[in-house]
Amino acid sequence: MRKLHGLVSLFFIFSCAAISLIPSTVIAENDHTIALVMKALTNPFFAKMEQGAKNFAKENDIPLEVFGIINETDTSHQISIMESLISRNIRAIVLAPSDSKKLVPVCKKAVEQGIFIINIDNPLDDKLLAQAGLSIPFVGSNNYTGGTLIGQYVKQQLKGKGRVLVIEGIRGVENAELRKSGFVKAVTNNSSIGVVASESANWKTEEAFSVTMKLLQKHPSIDAIFCANDKMALGTLQAVDMLDLNKNILIAGYDNIDSVRNEIRHKKIHATMEQHPELMGAYGVMLAQKKITGAPVSDKLTTPLDIITYETFGKTIAFSISDMTNPFFLSMVGGAKKAAELYGVELMVNSAENSDSKQLMDLVDFQKSHPDIIILNPTNAESVVPGIEMAVTNKIPVITVDRKSAGGKILCHVASDNIQGGRMAAELVADLLKDKGSIIEIEGIPGTSAAHDRGYGFSDEIKRFKDIKVIDRKVANFDRKQAKQVMTKILYDNVSFDAVFAHNDNMILGVMDALSEVQSSSNKILVGFDAIKDAVQAVKTKKISATIAQHPQEMGRMALEIAAKHFRGEEIPSNIPVKLSVIK
Repeated sequence: MRKLHGLVSLFFIFSCAAISLIPSTVIAENDHTIALVMKALTNPFFAKMEQGAKNFAKENDIPLEVFGIINETDTSHQISIMESLISRNIRAIVLAPSDSKKLVPVCKKAVEQGIFIINIDNPLDDKLLAQAGLSIPFVGSNNYTGGTLIGQYVKQQLKGKGRVLVIEGIRGVENAELRKSGFVKAVTNNSSIGVVASESANWKTEEAFSVTMKLLQKHPSIDAIFCANDKMALGTLQAVDMLDLNKNILIAGYDNIDSVRNEIRHKKIHATMEQHPELMGAYGVMLAQKKITGAPVSDKLTTPLDIITYETFGKTIAFSISDMTNPFFLSMVGGAKKAAELYGVELMVNSAENSDSKQLMDLVDFQKSHPDIIILNPTNAESVVPGIEMAVTNKIPVITVDRKSAGGKILCHVASDNIQGGRMAAELVADLLKDKGSIIEIEGIPGTSAAHDRGYGFSDEIKRFKDIKVIDRKVANFDRKQAKQVMTKILYDNVSFDAVFAHNDNMILGVMDALSEVQSSSNKILVGFDAIKDAVQAVKTKKISATIAQHPQEMGRMALEIAAKHFRGEEIPSNIPVKLSVIK
């Protein structure tokens, strides 16, 4: 009786699971519905992908249905899900195929029925797509590059000598093959490292355990094992632990799932690769929606890769930011916090509140707890120098971000080219003025490299236009209220002008505030710098003309990435440029 009860319970569980895995055939409206069809629902990687897709769909009011299979080898089940969606005439399908070749025919069938297909994560086979006459957009990371990055890390750790095993994914599957080939080429290139064996474990933990046990018994004295996904890395770790070889063998995985991060934290697994499945899900839904609305869609959208290694876990980084009330710097800190979480780093953040003396005291206080690195966004290029010199004396590396210091030894400076940004603003203003008119320039905090460089670039470039004059320059210290006061005074004095360039968006928004109170001034050309959220919205609603985007969130992220590379012992360049763009 107990056995019968167990069988009934098991049948009920699988029946419920089947409901979530097979699309319903009773759907009234499919005009705008998008289906996400993934691989193994048991893999945390695909849970992140699903969440990214759902978040984007919710934010943009897109109807989304999600499906998947239990095992990544169950390709026939995934094909049956596709067939069911085709029979419903679903509007678009975002597909992470379990097999690069076997899913091509059913994709062709869907396309012929007018269903849009977006391929994510694992690319469909290029040759078969060409033979089928299909052009399907792809969203995903470069798996060959990811394998290469892991291979380079392993080679560095082994100092170019050793014996390596490879635990492959499903053979013939594009991402499995690319990760393997990228790793093997990188780890063996210009080294004395040999790959002594390479076998498939089909992405599964249990198979990886069995395969690793067999290979370690056959090939003693192994120095490193690369597993093409994290679930297999966990199986490999079990085998290495059972044979009591953990202290001798470096293990690397791929996918950055939480259970592997925990093992990295304890230095039992040494590396993995974050390929941002949440972005794959979000971007896949985004492209599907564009297809539905008839908007142009690129053939390929690449998601970023980040190598995660044990060296960064448990490290402490102190971040001194000039002003947390400024949305630009708030975004920068947000990027740094996300990256710190990714790398397993503890991040301490203090706002200097635009006070030179407070920032200097913050730098001194930071060093009492001896962080592993200090990231510094200076309030003033000169005033931070003693704090930097003190850090150097205490052997704490310093990374500056956005604004430069006037002295002291810096590990790296991360920033956009503010001089070039100033030139871009000048060219834009000149174009909007049709090469004739008068300009007022609203300047940032004197003594900051950002204010100096943006002003220099703008002034130097605007000289080229003989019929354009900068008739006045006023300081508003990067502050919206001060900029409004400055512009209100200019309007009160009846100064005639055609355009305003401000060294940041807070100030151009302050100018906008002042002008909005004077109806006759609504036709002025207004250009800011930073592309903060409120400024981008003001551009969309035509309240300001344009802003120069320098991506502060990316700056914060890159500062943490440089810190991670330093912890891994990599060579660090003195300057890291961040791209600029115009939003108009």
